[in-house]
Amino acid sequence: MKKSIFLVSLLTISSLAMARDIEYFVSVGGGKSSVNIKGDVKRNSDGVTRSTMISNDYGFVSIQGGVLLESTHKIGLDYTKYNTSNDTSMYSISLGYDYLFSINNSALKPFLGLAYSLNKYSEDLQNSPGMTWDTSSADLTTNALFARVGIKYDFNKNFFVLASYDYALSVSGDASVGIVTSSGVRYTQTVEIDKLSRFGAYIGYKF
Repeated sequence: MKKSIFLVSLLTISSLAMARDIEYFVSVGGGKSSVNIKGDVKRNSDGVTRSTMISNDYGFVSIQGGVLLESTHKIGLDYTKYNTSNDTSMYSISLGYDYLFSINNSALKPFLGLAYSLNKYSEDLQNSPGMTWDTSSADLTTNALFARVGIKYDFNKNFFVLASYDYALSVSGDASVGIVTSSGVRYTQTVEIDKLSRFGAYIGYKF
């Protein structure tokens, strides 16, 4: 792993040093995400487990900054806040790379990319007459690797717009919380993000 990180850093620094055309950019935008959350509830006394799946669609807003190398390689860091319900919150920080295809020097450029994302999800837990949680909230941290496809259009040398679709190739990480019923039976609930995708549109400025 250390060798891989060193190699990625070396290649990135080398490409920055060799690039003749370096542009910095910022962009803002938003869109819609689809999140599938899987929950497993296990009865502690005998290990019997039941699973459920909940699908949610969230709007989101995002801000990104980064560099464009030779008008072809786009490297960016973004912060995304999801519009969840009052008792839940979710945000992510992502580092991505996109390769932009130039077609006859057109201002319209399709691109493909990858992004690594750190996602934080939190949900407030409310006790009920027959059930008590061990904690007041469930906090879930996941790591995701996204594949990305999109298109970018340059209005002029400074302003651009782009649209992209991200799909999580892999998601890792879960969280467990304890539950006890009024009769004293204890359960453990484990939650994880099973699927994650998002579509967004952005406007940006190069300088």
